[in-house]
Amino acid sequence: MDRDGWMDLLDLDEDEVPRLLVLEGTWWRQKALDTRLPLLEEVRELGMPDLWHGWYGDIPVAYCPAYGAPRAVEPVHVLGIIGTTNVVQIGSCGSLQPDIVTGDIVLSERALIGEGASQYYGGKGMAEANAGRVARAAAMFAARDTYVHRGSTVTTSALLQQPRSLLRTWAAAGHLAVDMETSAVFSAARAFRMRAASLLFVWDEVPGRGWTDSFTAEEERAQARAGAAVFEVALELA
Repeated sequence: MDRDGWMDLLDLDEDEVPRLLVLEGTWWRQKALDTRLPLLEEVRELGMPDLWHGWYGDIPVAYCPAYGAPRAVEPVHVLGIIGTTNVVQIGSCGSLQPDIVTGDIVLSERALIGEGASQYYGGKGMAEANAGRVARAAAMFAARDTYVHRGSTVTTSALLQQPRSLLRTWAAAGHLAVDMETSAVFSAARAFRMRAASLLFVWDEVPGRGWTDSFTAEEERAQARAGAAVFEVALELA
């Protein structure tokens, strides 16, 4: 569809076109909605399922809990057509380096494309973040006394198929962490000339401890703090 078609389907007026799209890769959709949407005002679901519209002050914002690369590129594609200029991927990741631990923040400067959606948006090899968005996000986390790791990450489409040999290869290449959406979001955003960033918090540490293992009370508190911080910083990037 063209822009007019999407505007009609979404039921948006011109002054409501989101300035920012926040995507969150998560299994726990309802928990995400219950946590994220109260930070926005005048929230409503648009014509595209699970695409929510609200206001952050006087800034129109869209939010979508989108798990996996194929789902994540859909709102980027649609909002890119209607004129949204900024997209931020948030969510959790698995760290690949021993000095990156549960509760840390990872800012992806570029992501190795290990999913199948990027190719349809011209993505090959590595997908790049917007350097200005990354730098600004890093400064915002620093103002919160939150240490962040910046560098390359990996995006995969197979959470359950990451053998130890593959994890060791990623780690040896210097990649900081692995997630399931970032490279696809970067690729689709570039296709629509959107500025993209990825703000992830570390859930598990791989290889070593998996996402189904138990965490200490302090680690759970660190996960909660970091999970809240990535959404708040994403909104500030608007």
